[in-house]
Amino acid sequence: MKGKDFKPLQEDEDGGTPGGQGGSRGRNFASDLWGEVRGGAEHFQSTKGQLPPGRIRQFFYGVALPFHIARVTLASPAVRATYVKVTALQTAFLLAIAAGWAFNQFDAQEHRKRPETSETRAARERAQARIEARAKELEAAMKARKGQGSEKEDAAAVKAALSALIHEAVNSGKQGELPPDEAAAVAGDAADEAAAAAEEAAAEEQRQSAEKATAAASEDAQVTDEGDAESDSLSAAIRTEVEQALRDVADISEEEAKGPRIQKEPQKKGFNIDAPVVRDGVFFLGSWEFWALFFGSLSAAQWIIVALSRDYHTSISREASLATGVPPEDPDITPRVRLNVPWMRAKLQRRWRAFLLFVMGVPALLLLCVPLCWIPNSFTLVSSLWGFWWLLVFTAAKSDRAWMAPVTRPPWFVRIWSALPFLQGGPLRGYVSRLAHRAEAVAAPIATVERQPWVFAGLAFTRFVGSIPPFRCFTRPFIPVASAHLIGLDPVQPPARKSGEPPPPHGAGD
Repeated sequence: MKGKDFKPLQEDEDGGTPGGQGGSRGRNFASDLWGEVRGGAEHFQSTKGQLPPGRIRQFFYGVALPFHIARVTLASPAVRATYVKVTALQTAFLLAIAAGWAFNQFDAQEHRKRPETSETRAARERAQARIEARAKELEAAMKARKGQGSEKEDAAAVKAALSALIHEAVNSGKQGELPPDEAAAVAGDAADEAAAAAEEAAAEEQRQSAEKATAAASEDAQVTDEGDAESDSLSAAIRTEVEQALRDVADISEEEAKGPRIQKEPQKKGFNIDAPVVRDGVFFLGSWEFWALFFGSLSAAQWIIVALSRDYHTSISREASLATGVPPEDPDITPRVRLNVPWMRAKLQRRWRAFLLFVMGVPALLLLCVPLCWIPNSFTLVSSLWGFWWLLVFTAAKSDRAWMAPVTRPPWFVRIWSALPFLQGGPLRGYVSRLAHRAEAVAAPIATVERQPWVFAGLAFTRFVGSIPPFRCFTRPFIPVASAHLIGLDPVQPPARKSGEPPPPHGAGD
């Protein structure tokens, strides 16, 4: 395909039905799109020294470029052996940390299932005895209600006994003597037995005082049926009452385990670290808070592992540059595991600078969202695009050459702001001046990205996905080389740094 992103879709020559024409157009669109994607991904192999035409091709060219560089680099057996050894060890450390998380969760579950001790068994028996005593009181009150006493007083006595039974079951669950579900079950079963005993006593009394056998048998059947229904409803009501009272009570064993809690449905409001769990043969993924904490911790561990073994990535990046014809920017060193304090300090400074650049644009984003208030989550959308833009810039800055690229005009956001006359007065003018001053430190990488935005967008996408543990261990050595390769295709060529020459003053983003 030539020209822009897509060729115009042609009408069917056979003059088919409109439905057939629509299907043909859909197939042509999908075919054209796949051709653009494939053309961009394979451009490195087919054509070298120039960018592919079309934005879609350029984007996927940037996406696939690190993998092409890796394929060419790892064709060398010596480099491949080093790469496999380094990435395998880095991944093993990360998997060991992930296994620690899994072991902690397993240990917490086992702790919850720990065998019952003599103390917990005695506490359980005492709680059950108290509940049974309250059930006996309920049984006595119900028997009195079936007798010849005052109906009003007997009904009050039954209500008081029932409240005492529920109160005893709730206290047993709160004090940890019985699990909440077991406390509800014990109370319900005890009430069921009390109601059955009361109904049986009432039926026996009616049989003894009946004047005729046939009438007594009929009355006995009627009372028994009604008693069964009353017993079932009473037991269910007590179970529901106890479960609702204990719904918000934390399990004592879970608190002692201090591990992620088993996911409950529905998920409670607030911050919930609910770990994945298999329940009734179904695997529950857990809460998003758990996975955010999990991958956040692994990312921090991955950063430490990469910092300690950075020399090996530097050596692999140099070999990748030599294999693909890009002037190497890294010195020829003997790699070793070490803590490079100056590099870590520079890395943190660059992270802080990127954060300040993002924050400086937030007021402008809020102002932009005013006319977009009718769009749901408009601020989330524009702030994500603003953050991805800076990811593009600092992806290009992974190469030293991006810091030496010529700057011919201010950044695009400064130009747009300056072109709007109603934003030129008062505090807004001072704001754009401060934003432009803050962006001067990265003006060269910004200019580099503005000349080739789509290829750097594809490369930034690969870098973003590759930052997920443990992918960064595999993709990191090839991102700076890919950035240098794309800068080599810049129509305004920045000068290449000679071997042994110190890096630019701002430092690359590696």
